[in-house]
Amino acid sequence: MGSRILVIDDSQTLRKVVCAILSRHGHEPIAAADGQEALELLARETVSLVLLDFVMPRMNGYQFCRELRANEAWRDLPVVLMSAKAERIRDQFLRQTGALDAITKPFDARGLIAVVEGVLQRAAEGRVPPSPDASQMENEDVLSKSPDSLPPSSVVLGQLQSSTRARSDLAATLAAVIGPALQAEHASVLSNPQALQRAIEGSLVPDVVGQILQKLRWLTLAPDRDVVLYGDISSVPIGEILQVLQMQRQTGTLEVSDGKMEVSIALRDGLVDMAQARKAAPEFLLGRYFLDLGVVDARQLSSAVQEAAAAKALLGNVLVQKRLVNESQLRTALIRQTSETIYEVLRWQRGWFLLRRDVRSAVAEAAALALPVASIVMEGFRRVDEWRIIEESINFDDVLYRNDQVIHTLRSDELTRQEQQVLDAVDDRRTVREIIDETHQSSFDICKTLYRFLQSRIVRRRAT
Repeated sequence: MGSRILVIDDSQTLRKVVCAILSRHGHEPIAAADGQEALELLARETVSLVLLDFVMPRMNGYQFCRELRANEAWRDLPVVLMSAKAERIRDQFLRQTGALDAITKPFDARGLIAVVEGVLQRAAEGRVPPSPDASQMENEDVLSKSPDSLPPSSVVLGQLQSSTRARSDLAATLAAVIGPALQAEHASVLSNPQALQRAIEGSLVPDVVGQILQKLRWLTLAPDRDVVLYGDISSVPIGEILQVLQMQRQTGTLEVSDGKMEVSIALRDGLVDMAQARKAAPEFLLGRYFLDLGVVDARQLSSAVQEAAAAKALLGNVLVQKRLVNESQLRTALIRQTSETIYEVLRWQRGWFLLRRDVRSAVAEAAALALPVASIVMEGFRRVDEWRIIEESINFDDVLYRNDQVIHTLRSDELTRQEQQVLDAVDDRRTVREIIDETHQSSFDICKTLYRFLQSRIVRRRAT
């Protein structure tokens, strides 16, 4: 049996997620909503470790640590800080409170368990510094300032840049792209329009075009008063943006694009009501989720799609009106579509985002899913980590074939319905990309299944 661990966080969602992760790894979690409740729990419970949020009502993380160090019974209890501010305050917090480690929200399950088990091992081996004297703990003013009290500009990228700055960014990008091309040709190219055109065309590769379009997009946003925040994903990841918008209980629409796919995430008081994608792969269309749930077949879906297009109506509403799905099934499909769309966005390393405050679509108003950001982001980061491992072994252009010698040894109940569906799509001709198109599952789920099949030799990769 693992250790008993006290989880302290004012977010009920985060408490549930962290406790579930700890339980899955054999630990016994107990939870408290703030420092005061945690002290009351410690008065009657014994724990081996404390996972501690920083910004909380009644008693914050620093104040809790001061109370902890003032009590002889709890003085040496190991503490791990888990906070969105962990990177910024880590060293100071650890030095002042005697905490042994810190992890930045949002984090994935693997990262959390690695920190927890590392600290537990250090404590068991006695490799911990002496706990500070509570009376000697320094002033908490700098640490205890909540991110909520800071303006969005200091948390993320600031208000919308002026048109002058946007023009400067665009000019710098064009100079960086076109300058080397002109130098490679010769200065005389400037007096030859055809040669100049060829030089510029040669420099406009797809990635460069995407960068220029992004700069142009920012330039056109300058007079748009609805846009209160925008920036570059490569500088500020979308997971961090979503966390900040939840903390600040923002309402509006977060638009995100990687130059290929465009996603609108509707927020209400910091909760996600819906995510809609444009120029998206078929796996992110709502109909796929109804097929995956098994509530409609392909013929019924095709008929409903045509009817919705002709009437300019929403597919979900048409299916409900035709009594092919009920309201509960529609909500389940919308939750899965929204969650998986955001999971995909969290993978992007390049692109732009912007926030239109208080602007929301009628579709998002009707959906009103009210999904917590923390749980979506944590699951998304878990998938991002798994994608990294999967992509080391699987290329979308790989052709796979079935290893019948191994398949014949499997019991009939050894594969799930989804796994059997993926296996049936492997036919020695289809690429991984074509297998994804053939089945009605997400590319993540299919590639995860194919990765397991490759590891267990149920399928093999065709030599190229």
